[in-house]
Amino acid sequence: MNAQPLVSVVMNCYNGERYLRDAIDSVYSQTYTNWEIIFWDNASTDRTAEIAQSYDNKLRYFRSDETTVLGKARVNASKQVQGDYIAFLDADDLWLEKKLEQQIAIFLKSDNQIGMVYGRSEIFYENKPSKRFVHKEGAALPDGDIFYELAQENFIVFSSAIVDRDKFFKCGGFPEYFLNSTDYWVFMHIAKEYPCGVVQEVCCKNRIHDYSLSVKQRVIGAQEAICMMEDMLPDKRIEDALKKQHANLAIMYIMENNLIGFFYTIIKYRCMIPILSRLYIKIKGVLF
Repeated sequence: MNAQPLVSVVMNCYNGERYLRDAIDSVYSQTYTNWEIIFWDNASTDRTAEIAQSYDNKLRYFRSDETTVLGKARVNASKQVQGDYIAFLDADDLWLEKKLEQQIAIFLKSDNQIGMVYGRSEIFYENKPSKRFVHKEGAALPDGDIFYELAQENFIVFSSAIVDRDKFFKCGGFPEYFLNSTDYWVFMHIAKEYPCGVVQEVCCKNRIHDYSLSVKQRVIGAQEAICMMEDMLPDKRIEDALKKQHANLAIMYIMENNLIGFFYTIIKYRCMIPILSRLYIKIKGVLF
């Protein structure tokens, strides 16, 4: 393999003009230079096309004929990749300049054994500039066989991940019918089959704002995660994790002010104890 293999950076975007230039610039600022951007415009109506097409030919621009669900858009973009590895960057997130360099080094040291490398992320809020935190700060992020931990919760920020292209497609690529949790589907299927590597330092910044799908589609994302796990049964590791996933769904109902959904979920799946456990951990973190 080339000492500096090609990395395809997949960017899906729909009306992302507000943060787009910062995201793309963070790729152009990488110390690792052998990359291409696969930019898939999901039929945007704002200045997305103008901004994306203002860059050189390292950014390959594609435009959908119509706006599709996220899963289909990700499938369409992934069909265009030419690299040995596929990295992902949402149009409102940012990479630190050594992200690709650090992650490709881990792949090359593994002798083609690992399926994915992810990294620590800084979370920041658009409407609360002072509110930011480093994901799982102070704790070592797991590597190797991470399937069980990942089934408990999706602790990987999508924009921090890079996958081996061949292993990604062997695991099925993206689920084209998903509206939200396309990332979790990929992470779980790769982690089930292959060991994973990790960059313990912060390698990307994840922006939270009112228009992001993770905010607008909390319940849908939780429902898709449960659907994906149920499809992976029978697996004892999945069975153990489903109660936590049902608890997460109940919490997402509360965050969307849906009390009927909340009570229906905790009664049907008897998941009040995992909910209380999560609340205890959060309260303990605030107090101590």
